[in-house]
Amino acid sequence: MTPRRPPATTAAICLVLLLAAACGGGPATEGGAAAGGGDGAAGEGLFPVRQGGLVGFVDGSGRLVQEPTWAFTLEPSEGLIGVSTLEERWGYLDTETLEVVIEPRFEQAGPFADGLAAVAVGGLGGYADRTGTLVLEPAYAAARRFSEGLAAVRVDGEWGWIGRDGGMVIEPAFAFTRDFSEGLAAFSTGEGYGFVDRAGEVVVEPRFADAYSFTQGLAAVMLEDGTWGYLGPGGELAIEPGFYGATPFAEGLAAVRIGARWGYVDEAGQQVIPPRWDHVGPFSQGLAAVRAGDRRWGYVDRRGEMVIEAAYTSARPFERGLATVEVEGEGWGWIDRAGRWVWPPSY
Repeated sequence: MTPRRPPATTAAICLVLLLAAACGGGPATEGGAAAGGGDGAAGEGLFPVRQGGLVGFVDGSGRLVQEPTWAFTLEPSEGLIGVSTLEERWGYLDTETLEVVIEPRFEQAGPFADGLAAVAVGGLGGYADRTGTLVLEPAYAAARRFSEGLAAVRVDGEWGWIGRDGGMVIEPAFAFTRDFSEGLAAFSTGEGYGFVDRAGEVVVEPRFADAYSFTQGLAAVMLEDGTWGYLGPGGELAIEPGFYGATPFAEGLAAVRIGARWGYVDEAGQQVIPPRWDHVGPFSQGLAAVRAGDRRWGYVDRRGEMVIEAAYTSARPFERGLATVEVEGEGWGWIDRAGRWVWPPSY
């Protein structure tokens, strides 16, 4: 994947849709895919599947536990899963019982975080608790999930952060923000990117052309000349710029573009996996999705060895033991770490 700045959201909530018809997704495979890589153990929890245009749920072994009923679904979070009816009203299911615990009535909804979920009513964003009660009334042009006790909201065209009581902790003054991570959040003034702490103090002046959130003590930043490096939490360049693309660290590795290809470096900036792919994803559960020139995605291990053959038109990171992948003309399915189908592709 090529890094890019997410566009400023025009809707009240930025949804993370799973198996949505319009969702571009990440990497995928065809057929019964590949040998190698992982033990193929069953996934943990519930996984959305699309069949006949509707979404239901399977368990980690691929057993259908709820018939396809919903139009869309969100990622599971804090024991609840956001679901949408065909009438585009959002509510939440319990991840254990799949019973409706919050009736679908919101225009949009996001995953739970810190016990609250961003929801939209009347075109404005507010926050609901686990009972579905609106504890922070809809009052924001845009609202994002809570992270480290703060949530970014947009007021009069500018972004700031509120606390769980709804009080404005950091006044709206930013053209664009990312969520807090490791005590800092990237922001843009419209002329450059910097970082602010949870008290609203600017700890890194806006001097970068782009910036990602901190992960594992490092944040990818882009200089005006288009090269990327990594910033330490004190604002110093911990890995000197020299990459033509860079992504956040995950599991000790970050994808970087050297020349026209993507590979991976460690936290010291040392090349661990040489650049040889056109597009890549982050490492998750020891594997990363990669795509070479044939426009098919597969998965490599931390040595850079292909352990699930490149056979998918789209593929996403592993989560809870499984990954969702797409086969052109057949739909989305779930594979285990050995590349075996747990749920075959379907639409």
